[in-house]
Amino acid sequence: MRWPNSLTFFLGLAAGGIVVALLPETLLFRPTEAHSEAATTGERYACPMMDFIGNKPGNCPVCGMKLVKVTAGEMNAEQVRRVGLQTSIATLGPAIATVRAYGAVRYDDRTAVAVIPRIGGRVVKRYPAVLHMGNLVEEGDALVDIYSPEAYAAQGELAAAVKLGDKRTVEAITARFNRWNLPNVAAAIVSGADPVDTVTITSPASGRIIQGVGDTMESGLPEVGKEIMPDSALLRLIDPHAFMVVIHVPEVHARWVSVGQAVRLASDDAGELPDVEASVSWVSPEFNLEIRALEVHLHLTDPHERLLPGSLVNARFQVALSRELTAADWDDRSTWGQFILVPKTAILSTGVRNVAWKVAERFKDGRMRFELASLALGPRLEDEDGNDRYIIRAGLDAGDEVATQGAFLIDSQAQLAGSPSLLFPMGSKAASPAHAH
Repeated sequence: MRWPNSLTFFLGLAAGGIVVALLPETLLFRPTEAHSEAATTGERYACPMMDFIGNKPGNCPVCGMKLVKVTAGEMNAEQVRRVGLQTSIATLGPAIATVRAYGAVRYDDRTAVAVIPRIGGRVVKRYPAVLHMGNLVEEGDALVDIYSPEAYAAQGELAAAVKLGDKRTVEAITARFNRWNLPNVAAAIVSGADPVDTVTITSPASGRIIQGVGDTMESGLPEVGKEIMPDSALLRLIDPHAFMVVIHVPEVHARWVSVGQAVRLASDDAGELPDVEASVSWVSPEFNLEIRALEVHLHLTDPHERLLPGSLVNARFQVALSRELTAADWDDRSTWGQFILVPKTAILSTGVRNVAWKVAERFKDGRMRFELASLALGPRLEDEDGNDRYIIRAGLDAGDEVATQGAFLIDSQAQLAGSPSLLFPMGSKAASPAHAH
């Protein structure tokens, strides 16, 4: 009878398990080296291919390459050159930041003037000034002719009073035409002209025609045949050079904004606008919950008409922080606080823990030794050129030298050596070495 293949498989599997169980543990697994010595010396030996990290020199048990000594917080002159290591000195001084915000331009509603005819009638003619929204109108420009039975009747009364020589009546009717803003019509009748059934409505001010708003304001331009009621708004004019800019300041900088601060503006199409003087005129007392920002209003004039309603602008204003990290009086330096400042590039952060690598010693042969400094950070400050700095509340002193380029490599060496680092505050006790695959 033929021996079953399945039986051969199971017998072989059982025999293999027995052999493995009887072999000594040292033949199967490489024992883990204690790394208490590495924890105290800050030294380990790593494979260049990163297959193995051990605590003594030799060859990598995985690929056979010679292990390289890794010393925490120390770089020789060649390493400094290769990584382009750069350092910066922690300074003590005022905290000056550039706050950037973006917003849109609109006309300054405070300059709006309504054109309100004091007499009713029906539009029978439109003049060029009111043919298009946005047209510029000068004071005295003709807007529309209206057919007005009331004005025609008043002209007849005035003509009769003039003919009779009734001076009191003439004065009373002339005053009525003045209230209607039609003094020229009364003057023509007094001069002997015949009454007419149409009168011309002129503009009482100069400005640009804009869309009307509100229940009492027309929503468009007057059309021929439209009935106009007395004392109802016909048009709205606004100063074409006066604007309001609505910007939104991010929540993190909201307390750095105050009324009266000078603001510099730039637009995408016109670039920098150094001659446009603007300042903060109003700050909202509450946040916009949808975008987590504070609404701020700026009022300004642009006589060169580079800004248009709806234009997007970049608003920038400089602030100096007080000791309480609020906006200080820019013109009174005694209100400015003094803080320890370092570049943002010196900070390594997990989002919760923040550290920097401080130069502890420089050697004559070019070697540098670093030590880890745990930090308590204040606000991040951005200058006019876009460079960031951090206020240091604790962890560094003025004059300390910190790594600003190459800090990640220093921290990586500390991790390999099992010393305290960004991710492992307790060093090798919290991070065991890697082993062969």
